[in-house]
Parts: sequence; C-alpha cells; structure tokens
Amino acid sequence: MLICILTFSGSSVFGQGFEGYYRYPDIHKDQLVFTAEGDLWQVPITGGLARRLTSHPEEEMYPAFSPDGKTIAFSASYEGPVEIYTMPLQGGLPTRWTYESDPSVANAWTPDGKVLYQTRAYSGVPD
Repeated sequence: MLICILTFSGSSVFGQGFEGYYRYPDIHKDQLVFTAEGDLWQVPITGGLARRLTSHPEEEMYPAFSPDGKTIAFSASYEGPVEIYTMPLQGGLPTRWTYESDPSVANAWTPDGKVLYQTRAYSGVPD
C-alpha cells in the first residue's frame, strides 16, 4: 500500500493557483490521475502542469488506471445515476459499461483488464 502525503507551505503555493480539492488519486508507474473541480486530471508524479482529461458538466470521480496504464475507469453521472465509464488516457469519448440505476463506484482493475466496481443494485438488504 502506497500512501502519499502532500504538504504545502506558505502562501506562494496558493498564489500559483494550486488551491483546490484534489480527491480520489490513483497511480500507475510515473503517472497520477485524480479528481478536481468535478473533472479528471492527469499529471506526472514528479509534478508539473496537470492535464484535464474530462470537461463534462457532470462530475467524474474514482478514477482507476488499467493494468497497462492506457485506460482510465471512473464513475460519472452523465445520464442520471452514477455509472461506470472508461476512456483512453490520451483522450477520447467515454464508454459507458453499467446500467445499474443505483450508484456504481469504480474500484480497480483485474490483472486481465476487467473493471472492478461496487454497487447496491443487486442488494436484497433494505436501506
């Protein structure tokens, strides 16, 4: 398990436009993907300018790199409920994979390239 701790000191960081909410990070080799401002972003783990991967008005979250690092799985509410989507890391249109009608949360990938996710859609237990 890898734990990353980021420390920002002084007002110089905020003066450079780095303030915000950075959530749901995932790392593959030397790349980091995360959610900020409701979109997915990618940046080298060494730092630098982050590249926005999505710009849909709805929120994308819980990104996860595929085993080869070429595809991102994530959760988004493009068409109502939160469902699972994938898209190439280099950009392109997202592909929808689930139609659960209950929130689906992307967790990870199996070594053979299948997306692992969680949903309550098949739960027989009441809230």
